[in-house]
Amino acid sequence: MNQRILRELSRSASAMVDFHLLGKLPSCVNAPATPLRDLIEQIPPRARSEFKGVKLSPELGFNSRMQFHTLHQLYEWLGGNKKIVGNQTMPYMSWRNVNFNKKLTLQDLLKHTASIRRQLTWPVRDN
Repeated sequence: MNQRILRELSRSASAMVDFHLLGKLPSCVNAPATPLRDLIEQIPPRARSEFKGVKLSPELGFNSRMQFHTLHQLYEWLGGNKKIVGNQTMPYMSWRNVNFNKKLTLQDLLKHTASIRRQLTWPVRDN
């Protein structure tokens, strides 16, 4: 049992009842993936800070025009390497277009980026 599950048990009465009566722990799963987060995960972490002024749009799968200072900041907002316990949600889940399933490319991302500090010299990994 990890800290997140213990916190959920202490905050949610229904989770605590399920644990006591049924022995059932709250689920702990990765934050739901989005095509944009999948693309960002292909970019090396050190290069993510090179992308400045990244702006969300419907073309990237979001119903928002929010702007992020760096790609790394956007990745954190998208729940990169985060777990969700129980029925918890993350902020990006309210803005994403759940029917959007287009595989995004680096060119799609560059159209919504204000600037890149250096020339891109690393390959984007294909999964």
